[in-house]
Amino acid sequence: MGLVEELQEAGDANDLESFRMDLLEAIRARAPEGSSSEDRDFAFVCEVGERLAEAEEFQDFIPCAGIGKGRRARNMRVDGYELDEADDSIRLLIAEFSGGEQLQTITKTRAEIIFSQLKAFLEESAAGTIWNTDLAVSVQTKELSGLIEQKHLQKPGLPRSVSRYRLYLITDSTLSDRVKDLPSGELDGVPIEFHVWDIARLKAVSSSTLGAEEMSIDFTKFLDGGLLCLRASQTPTYDGYLCTIPGDVLAQLYDEFGSRLLEGNVRSFLSANRGVNLQIQKTIRSEPGQFFSYNNGISATATEVKTSATEDGLKLLSAKYLQIVNGGQTTASLYVARRKDKADLAAVHVPMKLSVVKTKDADMLDSMIQNIARASNSQNKVSEADFFSNHPFHRVIERLSRNTKAPAAEGAQFNTYWFYERARGQYLNEQSKMTLSQRRNFLKENPRAQLIVKTDLAKYENSWRKLPHFVSRGAQKNFREFAEFIGKEYGNDGSRFDNDVYFKEVVAKAIVFKFIERMVSGAKDSWYKGDYRSQIVTYSFSKLQSVIEDEAAGLELNVSKIWQKQAVSPALARQLEELAMSVSVAITSPPVPQMNIGEWCKKEDCWETVQGLKAPLLRELRAELVSKSEANRTRLDAHEKAGEDAVINEVVEVVNLSKVGCWKRLMEWSAKFSPIFGKEADLIRSACRYGWIPSDKQAAVLMKVLRRLEQEGFTRS
Repeated sequence: MGLVEELQEAGDANDLESFRMDLLEAIRARAPEGSSSEDRDFAFVCEVGERLAEAEEFQDFIPCAGIGKGRRARNMRVDGYELDEADDSIRLLIAEFSGGEQLQTITKTRAEIIFSQLKAFLEESAAGTIWNTDLAVSVQTKELSGLIEQKHLQKPGLPRSVSRYRLYLITDSTLSDRVKDLPSGELDGVPIEFHVWDIARLKAVSSSTLGAEEMSIDFTKFLDGGLLCLRASQTPTYDGYLCTIPGDVLAQLYDEFGSRLLEGNVRSFLSANRGVNLQIQKTIRSEPGQFFSYNNGISATATEVKTSATEDGLKLLSAKYLQIVNGGQTTASLYVARRKDKADLAAVHVPMKLSVVKTKDADMLDSMIQNIARASNSQNKVSEADFFSNHPFHRVIERLSRNTKAPAAEGAQFNTYWFYERARGQYLNEQSKMTLSQRRNFLKENPRAQLIVKTDLAKYENSWRKLPHFVSRGAQKNFREFAEFIGKEYGNDGSRFDNDVYFKEVVAKAIVFKFIERMVSGAKDSWYKGDYRSQIVTYSFSKLQSVIEDEAAGLELNVSKIWQKQAVSPALARQLEELAMSVSVAITSPPVPQMNIGEWCKKEDCWETVQGLKAPLLRELRAELVSKSEANRTRLDAHEKAGEDAVINEVVEVVNLSKVGCWKRLMEWSAKFSPIFGKEADLIRSACRYGWIPSDKQAAVLMKVLRRLEQEGFTRS
């Protein structure tokens, strides 16, 4: 190995250690000093589960804990799961957390031993014999076992309702031989996959351009020589290809890669609209040769492809990070026809439009993929809320989070920031270019415990809005509900949200939410039994709002005081603990015996039950409440001032962009890719003149044009 390679390897090792230290800090934030090893393990599972959800490996991961002995004295363990409604697979997870300062190594043999514990749990559950073992289980784990037994059950003339088991091992160690996945197996004919997510793989996905693992699909594995295609267009930002993909190949791809093949919005839409298209099924059965003519086909994106010129024409060999952005229903229907109906798809051919996005800029790449998805779904039911990730709301909160210093918390000698992560991996990426000293200062000012990600913000806000049943439906579905709210309330300039009063209120809600999480975890073995923490937390927060409204009309929680103190008051802490104890009993006592508690918490009826609980408002907390009218006056003043500032800021921004030649570049870019006419073109020509100052209305039009063309691929720099 040469010197350059040695230096590179040393640098990679340092980056890995740095990433792992950040992960351990995140675990400590969830399970502070003095926590039991069981609590630290659970914190690790929750933290990594959330990161894998961010990386689109999971949708709505559910942590649960079960450990014990099965038949024949086999060790059994499970730490979490997810039911993927899009492809009928069940994901089971087991964790191996060392937590030590030194990076450990896991051998392949050790990985297989750990997986054998998870597989033992799966086999006992599927066979319905889990109840005859000494497995120490939580209520959630019992429900998981029952779910596996029900899904695995073979019904006469029908396939099992579970399509595949995907088993995951997560660890803060490294896998010695760098094997990501182990050989697959099966259980009664149902495939079993094994996936290892060690610290190196977690780091790789956190630093990838899209914040997701860019899986590579080898088409030659499914079709001899690859997929025949036609290069349709080339632009500076993307290449376009037209293909015809055999129905059987598309079904096989979906069988192997599952919902990871679907772009996030399409996946969410398909899960929420699970009915298989009857017309597609009819065509497959009666006129498979006409599928190409009758079906609109699929639209897909990729970040990189390999092609080969052959005697038959251009062939697509592989695609990196292939995502179906339109046509999820078609794909799922073909898969269902092949798996459940044993349909012959040999005569089925599906049109495919593939856009290969070239940019390596993370923001632009994510934006372009979402815009292609938005345009592709313009005729379908996928709503604008599904594309909320690119909404200007996020840039507003990001800017406020970087510019608004929080008061020093009790005992601290310095102010800090609450870091809002608008795009995946921002928090770590900010640190990646820093020296060790700079990184220490950054972490001092931006502590890991004060990181707010998009889905967390949606949880805080919807809990505050008394929608705990939406929060309980999982991060993505709750995020979509929040998107609907912001879409209706944002307005033209977003001034209701683009002010420091709103941002401080968001942080105050985060402080309360995080306090309830710590309080519930700390109550384990007293009134908290270790299950459904996330549901107890959101329902308790919403119940607090309900109690104040019912018993203190005209008053509201003093969020300004929470911001100033960066903590909840003793009175609020006592109130929250009383509410959480009552809520815990209510949500774990569904009206129908044996009803799945997780499903019960997703229903509005559950929230109505909790709302009906008798829970008096403590006198000492009532004394801390503030007038709702005064608080609204403060919000309105901030709203109006923000609106005035927004007008001024747009004029200043137009002038500043003119100084750096942005408008001239935009005019040249639009001439090639997206022509502008009339008033808009005249204004852009004016903006190109140095020294020209627009009116308020002119600035508003110019910035609107700029934002529109940025969505189409233009960049300011």
